[in-house]
Amino acid sequence: MLARLQVGALLLSVLTCSPALAQDEAPASARYFYFGRDYGSEAMYGPLWVFLNRGYDVLQDHVAPRNIFTFDYRTNTANVLRNVAHPIPAISHDGWGKFLKEEIFPLSYTSSTARWTPNYSLHLIAGGMTYRALQEWFEDHDVPGAKVWSATTLMAAALVNESLENHGVVGFNTDCIADLYFFDIGGIILFSFDWANRFFSQEIVIADWSLQPSFTAPNGQLHNVGNYFSAKWALPFYRRLALFAWFGEATTGGLSFRITDQYAISAAAGGAAVHLANQGTNTVENTVSFVATGAVFLDRNNSLLASLQVTDTDDYFIHLNVYPHAFTSRGPAIGGWSVLDRRGRVAAGLAIGSPFGLGAGWSGI
Repeated sequence: MLARLQVGALLLSVLTCSPALAQDEAPASARYFYFGRDYGSEAMYGPLWVFLNRGYDVLQDHVAPRNIFTFDYRTNTANVLRNVAHPIPAISHDGWGKFLKEEIFPLSYTSSTARWTPNYSLHLIAGGMTYRALQEWFEDHDVPGAKVWSATTLMAAALVNESLENHGVVGFNTDCIADLYFFDIGGIILFSFDWANRFFSQEIVIADWSLQPSFTAPNGQLHNVGNYFSAKWALPFYRRLALFAWFGEATTGGLSFRITDQYAISAAAGGAAVHLANQGTNTVENTVSFVATGAVFLDRNNSLLASLQVTDTDDYFIHLNVYPHAFTSRGPAIGGWSVLDRRGRVAAGLAIGSPFGLGAGWSGI
C-alpha cells in the first residue's frame, strides 16, 4: 500500500509541475485535435472511449482473455506499481546500458530488443496528442480542471495497459518504467506546448482512428478494441496527395488522396502485432510477433468514416468498421463493425457515439 501511495504522489507531483498542468486553466484554448464533430471517429471520442481503446489495446496481442472481468488486476497492477515506485533496482537488474539502448534510445533494431519503437510512436507522440485532445474534449463539455482530468484519464489507461503487458510476472519490469516515466509523462509535457500541437495538426496531421469497443454476448468479451492513429504529410508539389501512416498495434505506410475539400481515401500496408510473449522468467521481456496486414480508409476532415482491414491472422482476418453518421447525418450517432475469422465465424456489433463511445454485439469467435 505504501508503494502505491508513493508512486501516486510521485506521478502527481511530476504532472502538476509540468507546463501542461501548472498553468491556469484557460477558458477557451486553441483547438488542434478535437472539434466536436458528430460524424466519424470523432463522434465516438470521449474519456471512456479513450480509456477502453488505450487501456485494453494489447488484447489484440492475445496477452489476456477478452473477458476483461476475469483478469488478475491485483497481481499485475501491484507488480507494475512496485517497479514504478522502485525503478533503480529494476533497471539495475539487467543494467542501465540495456535499458537505455532498448527502451529509451533508438539503438536496437531486432524484434526482441527494439522496445523503444512503440514508446516514441504510441506513448510519446500519440499519447501526447491524446492528452491534448482529451483536454479539448473536457473543455468543450465545460468540465473544470480539464488538464488534470485529461492527464488522469491518460495515465489510468496507461496503468491498465502496463498491467496487461505484465502478464502474471512477479519480478522486475523496466518496460513500465520507460513507458510511464519517460514517454507517457513526456508526451504530456511535449503537447503542452503550442508549437508541438501546431506541428502535429498542421504539418504532419495526426488523428485518432481507434476502433469501436463493444461488449459481446454470450461471454461478455470485449471485442473491436484498439488504439490506432493516422498521420498525413501532404506532398508540397501536390497537396491533394499525402504520405500516409496508420499505426498502433499495426505499423503501416501508404498514401492518402483528398477527393474533395472534406473527404479523403487512404490505403496502407505493413505489419500487425498479433502475439506478445514474455521471454523472461521473473522479469518482463516481451517480444512481439508480426504478420502482414493491409487496410483502406475513408475519412471526412480527418475523422474516420469507415475502414476495411485484412490481416494474416486466424481471428481478426477481415475487419470492417463503419463509424457514426458515415454516410448520412440523420438519426442517432451509432456505428457498426464486423469481423470474419478464417473459419468463417463472425463477430459483429453496434457502438454509440460520445459521451459513451461504447457498444454491444455478438461474437462467435
